[in-house]
Amino acid sequence: MTYKFLEPLTLANGVTLKNRIVFPPTTLRSSYASGEVADAELDYYALRAGGPGMVIVEMAYVSKAGRSYLGQIGIDDDDKIPGLKRLADVIRHKGSVPVLQLSFGGRIAHPEALPHEDLVAPSAVAGHHLTDVPRELSNAEIEQSIVDFGEATRRAIAAGFAGVELHGANMYLLQQFFSADSNRRTDEWGGDVNGRMRYGLAVLDQVVKVRDAYADDKFIIGFRQSPEEPMTPGIRHQDALLMAQEIAKRPISYFHISLKDAFQPPFMDKADNEPLYAKYKAVLGAIPLIGVGLLRTPEQVEALVQAGVDAAAVGRELIIDPNWVQKVENGDEKGIRYAISPSDFELLKIPSPLIPWLSTRFHNGFVMSTDASYDPQNPWAYYKA
Repeated sequence: MTYKFLEPLTLANGVTLKNRIVFPPTTLRSSYASGEVADAELDYYALRAGGPGMVIVEMAYVSKAGRSYLGQIGIDDDDKIPGLKRLADVIRHKGSVPVLQLSFGGRIAHPEALPHEDLVAPSAVAGHHLTDVPRELSNAEIEQSIVDFGEATRRAIAAGFAGVELHGANMYLLQQFFSADSNRRTDEWGGDVNGRMRYGLAVLDQVVKVRDAYADDKFIIGFRQSPEEPMTPGIRHQDALLMAQEIAKRPISYFHISLKDAFQPPFMDKADNEPLYAKYKAVLGAIPLIGVGLLRTPEQVEALVQAGVDAAAVGRELIIDPNWVQKVENGDEKGIRYAISPSDFELLKIPSPLIPWLSTRFHNGFVMSTDASYDPQNPWAYYKA
């Protein structure tokens, strides 16, 4: 079968990916305590690069105050450039385009990751599932964090990454500023939807400025966004689309929406059955859209791409089967593995800190062959259980 997702994709800045499969950020928690890249991470990415057109490395903290968890990759000082270069090189040498996600934890950061820093956020409001109340960022700290994202971009360029992705999703700081739940400010960084999107746009503008100073327009800039939040007040997709329109006015290369299911409609508006990807395609114009969420089979990925989504991010499945793309290319779809044996964790170069998360928080879509409800003769029954 001929699949459209195996065709090249040209990003908005003119860079062409060899296919429309993206390996999305998968948090390993496996860097050294200093935030430097560890060998386990190099091995993990080396095994999965080569098939996807683009590999987005998990979020790197742009400053010590922006750390989110223990074992996170850092890009907060120049000493980390050599290790990051090793990581970018191994991905590129395997045949994929390497992009590094940049982040700041904010109020959802784990306190143990910030032994010498305060837990900070746009406002002194705890997360909906947390008890620690963050300290409100001062205007000077906000301005410094914007500079930090720019400096992180400079280091990513020096390390040889082909681009960066700004993490404006999954409750991290850029999303916190945009949310009426976490941002109760009344100054220029808060207020109405236009005020709340100002921080994310300022970060993006700074990244573009640094890109223009240290690289050319072939350096990729992506933005990842969560369309909704489950709390009230919180982000609703109508406001998220307004921000996406503003982002699309900037010279970004692609837009990446973070969803549990790539085909889902808004979960906070049960009367609306239109898929979120369709809403984003309507406002992004020529900016390519990357969709993500429980994509496992070639048929699912092809359906998403045929529906107009420009690229598909395949995460859990590429952890289970790093050669997923190669098997599709070779007509060996019967050889695709949809379940993982715990005996193969070492073979698949899965770092030990990732294993508990795969069997708990990310269990949906990550099938263990040892699970009593898994039937290798009927694997889809497991997913529907």
